[in-house]
Amino acid sequence: MAKATYNEKPVAKWSTNDFIAYLCDRHLAVYGTEYTPPGRNWQVERGLIGTLIGTKGKNAKPRKYEPEVVKAFIDECFRTHRCTPQWPTVSFTWFWKWKTDVWARVVASERRRQAVKESQMRAEVENEAIDDWL
Repeated sequence: MAKATYNEKPVAKWSTNDFIAYLCDRHLAVYGTEYTPPGRNWQVERGLIGTLIGTKGKNAKPRKYEPEVVKAFIDECFRTHRCTPQWPTVSFTWFWKWKTDVWARVVASERRRQAVKESQMRAEVENEAIDDWL
């Protein structure tokens, strides 16, 4: 049985390899060139992504951010970044280093979304309590 590819499973279940495959596909679609990390060092890319979303196994890393947040960051970077003839390619490592403003906006947006969700859940619980009291 073949393993499911990133587009066959929810983003919440994506691994570092799924993110690498997504980056390769998006890079080709947006810039028309093959995705290659700096120095062709795939381990650095995997390590950086793994540090954010966490990893499993012998040397497991804890999750710092949900995969949906990392994907939103990647999508926003691809949406806004324009390559030039001098620099015709880009990588996740480059996004991470130079697009800190995008990362900050994506994380802030996710925190606002979570706060609204928690507020709605509290309101539902309070309404149920009031209904029970009445």
